[in-house]
Amino acid sequence: MQSLKDKINNTRSSIIAIGFKPNANQVTILGSGFCVGKHGEILSAFHLSAKLTDEQKAGLLGMAMVKHDQELETYSWLPLEIVMTNEKNDLAVLRMKDYEKTLLKPLELDDSEKVEVGDEAYFIGFPYAAQLINDGFGITLIVNRTMISNIKRDGVDRNHPRNWLIVDAISNPGNSGCPVISTETNKVIGVMTIAFRTKSKTLQELDIREPMHIAGARPINLAKSLLK
Repeated sequence: MQSLKDKINNTRSSIIAIGFKPNANQVTILGSGFCVGKHGEILSAFHLSAKLTDEQKAGLLGMAMVKHDQELETYSWLPLEIVMTNEKNDLAVLRMKDYEKTLLKPLELDDSEKVEVGDEAYFIGFPYAAQLINDGFGITLIVNRTMISNIKRDGVDRNHPRNWLIVDAISNPGNSGCPVISTETNKVIGVMTIAFRTKSKTLQELDIREPMHIAGARPINLAKSLLK
């Protein structure tokens, strides 16, 4: 039986950062995504690219692992194209060009209708990626362990597909689009899309939003029709 450490290590190369080049010498990092297909298909959050111009969308990039030598991980930026989107559920499918140059491998998808409150999970992405690079930490893939705290459906129909998995963890900017993964099966149960924050009580004049231990993911079953 695999340990959680082994499960996470087997997942790392499937996660990418998503960004675009506002100019020739800079990359703006928007969020995260993860591999779901054998031909470079990437699942992420729709809102990452929703406000980009057509030119910026045409210049989307994905930062993927291309080499893993013991503790040293090497990443490269490669072009991304938008394949399909679902604005209602905040989901998007992209495809990485030249994916053969990377270590990308598709993650397995679980059945999110079988997830229960109390189940343990983890999410893995690139929060504050640009800031960490600028502060000298380099490319830093971050893992957060969490628990399913609530499960929401549209309306009151118990037969309606679930539309939110609420977790008891802080999701920081840059985690949007990353996978939420069951610690038991190591399969994806959701796509992180929202974090809840409250206005700071100590620095109100700066309108700093302090993170709460609440975040929301779209159940992975909502993405399966896109992936077909």
